[in-house]
Amino acid sequence: MTSEITRRAALSLVGAGTTVFLSACAATNVFVGTQEDASSPSASPKDYKGEAKLEEYDTSAGTFEPATHDTPPKNVPKPIKPKNADEDSVAGLYSSIAFLGAAITYAFTTGDTTYVQDSAFNEETKKEIINNRVVRKTAEGKHWEADIKLVYSLETSEPTKEGDEYTWPYRGISRHGTYYVEVDGPKTSVNFISESSQETITPGRIKAKHTDGHWVINFETDESASPSASSSRSSSI
Repeated sequence: MTSEITRRAALSLVGAGTTVFLSACAATNVFVGTQEDASSPSASPKDYKGEAKLEEYDTSAGTFEPATHDTPPKNVPKPIKPKNADEDSVAGLYSSIAFLGAAITYAFTTGDTTYVQDSAFNEETKKEIINNRVVRKTAEGKHWEADIKLVYSLETSEPTKEGDEYTWPYRGISRHGTYYVEVDGPKTSVNFISESSQETITPGRIKAKHTDGHWVINFETDESASPSASSSRSSSI
């Protein structure tokens, strides 16, 4: 089973990143706001229900090489922030959510938090991810997983709005491969992840406000998680 720290970050996610996400990096549909969308968040006619997917990745580093028992993944595709991600529109909010999932997946895959810092996570959450023990160990080459993906699956076609705050029900889905590796000095241990622990789902609500030209997003999680039990929490990850 993955560490509790990895699980905690994943539970309230997206949580987003398996081999399919990292190795194939196939272009998926991201809804780009039209002029009408950008002018009014309520104007978008699109159906955004389902997994928030990022369209573009930078693959210039070379061919992706999956993790092995001996080495972490190499040339992991880098998420590209959508041009409309900062727009005050439903399309812009959707793109920000999709980028969040890709950014935190990249952080837990490589230890690089560059894209988390450029995302819509609030400042407290950014600091929490940057200082996360697993992320730091990953950056040092002392921890990696066979696969990891943290995704947001939106439960409704559009968010609701009350005042200046948008609420979007979601499921945070944490997907893991069959093992993770820990390096402690000269010792390298391969730890296998049971099939029942390879996917965890946590329902909750995205709370978003458009402030100073960009989105700021918080997450509220519900009391229960599947398949593993999780204590009730309100979390910003």
